[in-house]
Amino acid sequence: MCVRSLATAVFSVVAIWSFESRACSVCEPGDPLFSGEGASAQPAGSLAFYLDARHAWKRSGALPHHDDDHEHESEGRDDEENYTRETWLFASWTPLERLTLTAAVPHRWITIEEQPHAEPDQRLRNSGFGDAQLFATAILWRNREHVPSTWLEGRLMLKLPTGQRDARTDGKLDPHAQLGTGSWDWGVGLAATHRFIEGSIYGSVFFRFNSEGALDYEYGDVLLANVAFTSDALRYSMDSGQSELRGGAELNFRYAGKDDFRRRSYDDSGGSILYVTPFVELRLGSLTSGHAPWLRLSMRIPLGSGGLHGRQREGFVYSAGLRLSF
Repeated sequence: MCVRSLATAVFSVVAIWSFESRACSVCEPGDPLFSGEGASAQPAGSLAFYLDARHAWKRSGALPHHDDDHEHESEGRDDEENYTRETWLFASWTPLERLTLTAAVPHRWITIEEQPHAEPDQRLRNSGFGDAQLFATAILWRNREHVPSTWLEGRLMLKLPTGQRDARTDGKLDPHAQLGTGSWDWGVGLAATHRFIEGSIYGSVFFRFNSEGALDYEYGDVLLANVAFTSDALRYSMDSGQSELRGGAELNFRYAGKDDFRRRSYDDSGGSILYVTPFVELRLGSLTSGHAPWLRLSMRIPLGSGGLHGRQREGFVYSAGLRLSF
């Protein structure tokens, strides 16, 4: 499977689906598993953990609020700025040669400021554990049984409504300030990897289907498409042995429709956006150790917000992750 064919296949699917798919503003661009487990062709019996800290910012038109026992519509054309910090814990286990099971749970810190009249005491703040996600990844094809260099994966995802979804913040019930959506959602996708002497290329397409959750809010369905290139050419030596530093870049595409709030379309949601994501990965130990931890640092850079609907702007997404395998 050559690089050109893989990239062409991924973006052909994007072109076909982008006219029909609806995507949620709660979903960040990027592959839901690539940074967490990389390629999931793990040996049978292996266990891996990945801890990922993220910081994201977004600005959009403000939602109307439920204020005590009546609805209060936002006056004028106010915006809201959403600052979200998340720490995700991924745990992956490979019980069979071609099957990997992953559980992921986030801890979230959310701050929402209404603009242009926000005061420090008017910010909406919430923190705690969000919705857990379960993944099953199966290797559908690989070019050889042992140490494959090219393979194709199929993926299934189930999101559970484990996060708090009806908390009042400053007396308001704001769906964007909730730790969870209150909905059962699911997803399906394909991913492919090709490894060569000096690195690897990876591509994936993932579709997520969301249902109506708490507070009469429904995030739309989501389409994510990604291509990533990793180079293993950078290495340096230490007194204790040779360690490895590698780098790469991703292209992360998301297509979004509009969310529904109280059975009406939320105009300042959805649209399409493309990110470029440079990253570096450092093995924290000698190459002779097969279980040395990896540190991963990345920064998602939006290539303009012109494709988003209504009044929206998305900022940089900073991420730092640590991977342990056993």
